[in-house]
Amino acid sequence: MRGETLRQASTGRRLAQGVSLLLFLGLLRLTAEPGAVERLAGGLPPDLYLRLDPLVALAVPAAAREWIPELWPGIALLSLSLVLGRIFCGYLCPFGITLDLARFLGKGIRARRTKPTAAPAQSEGLSPPIWHRSKYFLLFALLAAAAVGVNAVFLASPLPLITRFYATFIYPAAQLAGREALDLARPLFADSPLAYMQLPLRRFEATFFILGLFGALFVLEQFRPRFWCRYLCPAGALLGIFSLKPLWRRRVTRCVGCGQCRRRCPMRAMDDTGSNTAHQECIVCRRCESICPTETRFSCRSAPSLLPPQGLPVLPGRRRLLQAGVAGAGCALGSMLGLDSLQRPAELGLIRPGGLIRPPGAVPEEEFLRRCLRCGECMQACPSNALQPVYLLGGVAGLFSPVILPRRGPCESGCNACGRVCPTRALRPLPLEEKQRAKVGTAFVLRQKCLAWEQGKRCVVCQEICPYGAVSLRPMSDHSAPPSPVIRAERCFGCCACEHHCPVESPAIVVEAAGALRLARCSYITAAREAQLTLELTAEESREELPENALPPGFTE
Repeated sequence: MRGETLRQASTGRRLAQGVSLLLFLGLLRLTAEPGAVERLAGGLPPDLYLRLDPLVALAVPAAAREWIPELWPGIALLSLSLVLGRIFCGYLCPFGITLDLARFLGKGIRARRTKPTAAPAQSEGLSPPIWHRSKYFLLFALLAAAAVGVNAVFLASPLPLITRFYATFIYPAAQLAGREALDLARPLFADSPLAYMQLPLRRFEATFFILGLFGALFVLEQFRPRFWCRYLCPAGALLGIFSLKPLWRRRVTRCVGCGQCRRRCPMRAMDDTGSNTAHQECIVCRRCESICPTETRFSCRSAPSLLPPQGLPVLPGRRRLLQAGVAGAGCALGSMLGLDSLQRPAELGLIRPGGLIRPPGAVPEEEFLRRCLRCGECMQACPSNALQPVYLLGGVAGLFSPVILPRRGPCESGCNACGRVCPTRALRPLPLEEKQRAKVGTAFVLRQKCLAWEQGKRCVVCQEICPYGAVSLRPMSDHSAPPSPVIRAERCFGCCACEHHCPVESPAIVVEAAGALRLARCSYITAAREAQLTLELTAEESREELPENALPPGFTE
């Protein structure tokens, strides 16, 4: 009877993991569908799992100096760990589930690598105590960085990392595989509409960091189960601090010292005797309970300690944690003191790259960097694939943050999905009318490259494609020459449609972040009116030709 109950518990855990991973992938997939975010408005938020990250719930508001209401699920999860321990890590976390899946897929590789004469259950050996403590050092370093105003959780927090992995690598890889399969099968559908079917293909910058990280973790998973969760995960360390003595936990009432529980535990949460448990390491997978020949149970009833602890993983000392915090704060301050740092308000001589075009609704740069998780949700939601992660264009603190890359695609005037999937309000969830006034930059004509200005060829692509009517044509004094484009800055939103569609290989019209509106709380409609901007979608009415050599105020070349 007990064996049947435990088999059902194991099956229930696998089922919970499968449902959780499918829900995570489904929500992420729906963000890429036009209108899907609006359809989800009455149900689950597309960024549900990001809101559940407890490290995000503590560090991001600390860095932003403001509580973010959307992050309350992370605080609720911390409260739940006081009762159930790290049950989220064992049953619901998509990062841990992905690692379990990678270990399952590598089972054949491990079987070929293991010699028949070896003792497979004991091949892992004992992990040095410092390995288990390393995740606590990382946790305190990240919290100290947040305390001085630097958001560094994107480097190690599990849910932003796994979201970026699936959004910028797995999902595009699946699209590429589908396209190749369709091309391979196309001759079979010569007389069918399927012969003309085309699959979109998304591509993203800065994928080598995420690919290298997960590639290394998948390899390490074949040697140590849950390597990330055991030694590196700072969110797991935070949950562990709240799970030092949960109400529902592992208890041993009789032990024969067989050691099977410790060898089978993916987190090595037991001591050498197997009768004592480091509850801050336990993910409640209950494998120990399923193989124990005596009395190991998870319950709320008390049980006496059978043997003194021997080699039990323990928390680091206060001095070590303080040293980790000082190191984290020092690194954070170093990133703020660099010449390329955008962590402080603009000052005379500050280097602010013109190509750093943030999505519409982005709060001012300093606050943006304090809030942004670099999770990839906005990039996944962008229908034109214009949003891309950036390397060092925004300084060290701006690594992997989203920018608009004009040659990949324009910012669609009828879309406001990016702000609606951002869990930390680094991008404000603007109504469409507000978003259409959230100017992100200004276009400039490079006359030395322009076909009309430099080569005397007639080209009106930028004028025809501009949804705001910001491009006008100016007749030249030489009436045999075609009219040439000029930009009216007060009408230009910076959507990058002109640069994206420019037929010149190295575009003759470029968009820079100059003149962008970055507001934390005010109305963009009011701010645009006060700045005397006329950002209206009246392109057909605004395609005008100027008088000869006329260049009124507000025009740029």
